[in-house]
Amino acid sequence: MSEPSPSQSDAEAEAERLEAMMSDYVEGTLSLAERKQLEARLEQDPALREQLEEIRAAQAALKRLNKTPAPEELSKNVEEIIRRRSDGRFFGRRAFGDRVPFGVILIVALVALLALAILLWSSSTGSLRLERKDAPRPSPEARDAIPRP
Repeated sequence: MSEPSPSQSDAEAEAERLEAMMSDYVEGTLSLAERKQLEARLEQDPALREQLEEIRAAQAALKRLNKTPAPEELSKNVEEIIRRRSDGRFFGRRAFGDRVPFGVILIVALVALLALAILLWSSSTGSLRLERKDAPRPSPEARDAIPRP
């Protein structure tokens, strides 16, 4: 197989560029300068005008096709196929935080912390209570009289 000559590859690249320009021309997305350049080429080349008419006919045929919406379960089916084929690397198993909104988890945690604080505050050990300075304290001798476990 021989290498294409530089003139062949340049001609192919130019043909691809013109085809892309004609497609943009039909869609109306070509810039003004490019549109004028293409129209000048179309006036000179009857084969190019014929190709433009083919592109117009193809796009008109595509627009006449019936557009049907995708089924509602399509995204779930696609996710399931991806999950199955990728062994859970994509769309892995959902964690608890994915099913329950973060705000709900935060409120439950704050209520639990408040309940724990109330429980500790009202406990007999009084671990969260502040010692009052004016509370009566036993004398050091009395502390020695109390047996230690």
